[in-house]
Amino acid sequence: MKKNLFKLAVTCLMAFVGLCAANAQFGGQMPSPEEMAKMQADQMKQTVNLSDEQYEKVLVIFKAQGEEMQKVFQQSEGQPDFSVFRKLHEEQNKKLKEVLTEEQFKKWDEHMQEMRRNMGGGF
Repeated sequence: MKKNLFKLAVTCLMAFVGLCAANAQFGGQMPSPEEMAKMQADQMKQTVNLSDEQYEKVLVIFKAQGEEMQKVFQQSEGQPDFSVFRKLHEEQNKKLKEVLTEEQFKKWDEHMQEMRRNMGGGF
């Protein structure tokens, strides 16, 4: 359980770091959920070689996820409940599995694990 919470915390930290990087890219303004979704979908397209149809579907999934995460952050006043993030992450993965092939999802999951390791997650 603690390991899962740690993984979730690192994943959220990665999202935050991504937001900060995007913040710099967008001239100091936080990117919208649409902008973040495009960045994530572009990364996924490059990583797992998405078809154009898959790209459009994951773009919708990432946009919805971004909007939900934005709501959680706004409602939490800086103290988000990580169990909510875990639920959102699980829902997102379920939707992604419906769009991606098994091989693509595995490759994406490995890519995300590598990102966590590079950020010091060590798992």
